[in-house]
Amino acid sequence: MELINRIWNWLTYSWLTLLTSIGMMTQRDWLAAIGVVIGVAAAVMGELHRRRMARSQETNNALLGQLIVAIRDDNEHRRDVKDLIADIRKTPR
Repeated sequence: MELINRIWNWLTYSWLTLLTSIGMMTQRDWLAAIGVVIGVAAAVMGELHRRRMARSQETNNALLGQLIVAIRDDNEHRRDVKDLIADIRKTPR
């Protein structure tokens, strides 16, 4: 019971100290605290945006790679078709 009483007293003291310190904050202190909160929020949002753009760029690079492979395959296929057409034209009927 003594431990619970000590913890309760410590929590009460901490809470009252916090409220007192908030009550004694000047305008300059408030502006500094708001600036810190805005700075942290901007940093978090910037990091989220950077990660989202990195994922998007990774997806775009993968799709571009697939497109390049498809174009190369298409060019090889076209060469094969052109060769086949040339062979067909060369053979006597």
